[in-house]
Parts: sequence; structure tokens; C-alpha cells
Amino acid sequence: MRVLPAFFTLVAVLLLAGCAGRPFGPPTLDDRLADLGYRQGAAMDTILGFDLSGWHYLDTRHLALGTGLGRAYLVDFAVPCRNLAAGNRLGYRSRAAGLRPGDFLVSTDARGSRMECPIGGLYRLDPVR
Repeated sequence: MRVLPAFFTLVAVLLLAGCAGRPFGPPTLDDRLADLGYRQGAAMDTILGFDLSGWHYLDTRHLALGTGLGRAYLVDFAVPCRNLAAGNRLGYRSRAAGLRPGDFLVSTDARGSRMECPIGGLYRLDPVR
């Protein structure tokens, strides 16, 4: 008879240990940035000399730019951008030198379908140490 209560106690401990980890639901923006080795830094007015070849999709509202060896930036889109698959070509349309809020990142998929994604904000990405 003592085996049954011990068994239920063990099951309860295992269930509570599993729930003590990460909350249910999709990862947050901070989680996704941490997986890349970054955290969100200060807001930027303009980005000069950015690299469009190194980018990572984070979610429909965020993209990490220049995540190679140089400086990295977080793009916060003004509206969800749903055409950002890993194989897409990424370009931009800017009103002046550099990239700033109000400009557009242009994503073109393998079929040639283009989507202009308006930039709402730009942030520096700081490496997590």
C-alpha cells in the first residue's frame, strides 16, 4: 500500500518540475534574440553600412540584420511582414542615404513575388556576454 502514494508523489514532483521551466507559448522576441547571441540595444535613427546578406527572420514583426561579423541591428516593422522565408532575396527602398524608419525592406521570394515591408523602428543589437 505504501507504493501507490510514493508513486503518485513521484509523478507529481516530475510534473511540477516540467512546469517550472519555460512558460507555455511561442518564444518571445528576447528569447529569439538570445538564441542568436544578442539582446536589444538602443534605438537608432539611421543605419549606415549595413549588410543585407546576413539576416535572420525572428517573427512577422522583427528581423535581425547584419548578424555576421559586423554590427547587427533589429528591424521592427510597422506592420507584419509575411514574405520573409530564408531563401528570399532582401533589398531595400530608402528616401536617403542609409536605412531609417519609414523606409522599406523589400523581400522577393523564389517565384518573384515582392513584398515591401515598412520599417517602424531600428535598434542596435548588443552581443550577450
